[in-house]
Amino acid sequence: MTVRFDQSRRRFICRWQEPTQITIDKKTGTINRTRMISIKVSETGKLNKRDCSRHEGHPMYPHINRFNRKLNQMNYFPRKSQGHKCVCCGTEEDVSPHYDIESKSVLWLCRKHQFGCPMSDA
Repeated sequence: MTVRFDQSRRRFICRWQEPTQITIDKKTGTINRTRMISIKVSETGKLNKRDCSRHEGHPMYPHINRFNRKLNQMNYFPRKSQGHKCVCCGTEEDVSPHYDIESKSVLWLCRKHQFGCPMSDA
């Protein structure tokens, strides 16, 4: 599961995979289906009330809410990604915040490493 902040769309995006049963020609199997929720964020860092009311009962919503609080504590809004480096390659170009659910910490990843970084998985 990944939780990241898309700066261009100003949205928190949470993606995860869940097993889904499918039946084709009377044969049953299981596939991993990718699911996603996204919540819009204002310039000041407040979550959109309509998106929150739609998703607040979802089990992934607390992770997005915690991620938003961490970014607000860091005074991330509205400065964006000034002075942060990618944890994988060290570049400062096109870096965006990601939330590590296991360690409950914010990681900064570039566009190249946003879907997988060998160092962040360790």
